[in-house]
Amino acid sequence: MRPYIQIESLCKSFGQHRILSNLCLGIQKGDTVAVTGPSSCGKTTLLNILGLLDTPDSGEIYLAGTRYPKINSTAAMLMRRDEINYLFQSFALIDSRTVRDNLMLALRYTKLDTNEKLSRIRKTLERFSIGDKLSSTVSELSGGEKQRVAISRAMLKPGDLILADEPTGSLDARMAGIVMRSLVSATHDAGKTLVMVTHDMSMAAECDCILHMSDGVLHEMR
Repeated sequence: MRPYIQIESLCKSFGQHRILSNLCLGIQKGDTVAVTGPSSCGKTTLLNILGLLDTPDSGEIYLAGTRYPKINSTAAMLMRRDEINYLFQSFALIDSRTVRDNLMLALRYTKLDTNEKLSRIRKTLERFSIGDKLSSTVSELSGGEKQRVAISRAMLKPGDLILADEPTGSLDARMAGIVMRSLVSATHDAGKTLVMVTHDMSMAAECDCILHMSDGVLHEMR
């Protein structure tokens, strides 16, 4: 069976420094994958290329059999909108709007009616222990609460690929473990695929597969 994500001979350099070196990888649908490695090893660069936020120097990527389009094309915009959910370290929430408003935006291209949307939002917030924050303005939330709202948005938004940059980085150790287990469980339940980068091996251990990046290539640890 062809992998859901197929990366073929991916290369990326910044000046004379090669970040990704002929990288090849296959990820099956429904997998949760953690990419670890030291700072500046290329983890986030790989994530940005997968998210159509950066362009490789060479190589190809296929998502569900579809070749990645050029980054500035209409096809790329549609793929980002319909297929890819990116969890940014900065959360990318609208601070002046409520949690409800932010999450309703994630469902705007669905055919669900308002009641169905609200029902899904409430269930997802409860799963991440912030069910009481539905009517709160994002600016009123703590960093950890914003992180969980951003994760909830990724779970609600259509699209089966979740890309996460340090998804528990704003949480204390106890809450990070709870949220990470919930994220992996919710990803499996929804039939989505998670690729995350992290420095935290205890968080990486929650995923199905752990990859370590060094010298521009990936080595499977589990």
